[in-house]
Amino acid sequence: MQRRAIAPSASFVLIVMSVAYFPAGLIGGIPARTLSVQARTAAQAGTVEACTLLKKEDAATALGGTVTGPKATGPLPSGPGATVTACEYTGSGYLSVQLNVTRLPADQVAIFRGTCAKAGKEGLAGLGDVACWYNDKHEELHVFKANAFISVTLHGKSNPTEAIKAVAKKAVDQLK
Repeated sequence: MQRRAIAPSASFVLIVMSVAYFPAGLIGGIPARTLSVQARTAAQAGTVEACTLLKKEDAATALGGTVTGPKATGPLPSGPGATVTACEYTGSGYLSVQLNVTRLPADQVAIFRGTCAKAGKEGLAGLGDVACWYNDKHEELHVFKANAFISVTLHGKSNPTEAIKAVAKKAVDQLK
């Protein structure tokens, strides 16, 4: 069976660009030791924050069957003072769900929230502080809560709206 290529989400592209721009061990000239407390704690515990928020059983429910994973990434620097973690599960065929968690410095929160200014918000009332759909197919959802920005992508389902909202709600409810 041949797998099709999936276009990267905007948040994933942002992460890759940020990591490529900032040398290893430095975040915009700031030593990596200044990473957020949450990211340092997760790294020291041997876990990735995104995978503590997206459990295997929740991924299986979202994808409607058994899943493989998690595939965890991070914490990675993503610009001055920001860190990113990611967690992905795959199901049969082309099914996959990924959660990215970006912890932002206070001075960057408004800039990132601005990405939702013109995006669709239908059915997202009460989800985090601000939430919006990245695309009209509802395959990617952005949610902001305090200094955290989460992006959930769900590929391979013909109507991912409710499944992706359920994943996002569980993740946002656990954010500290």
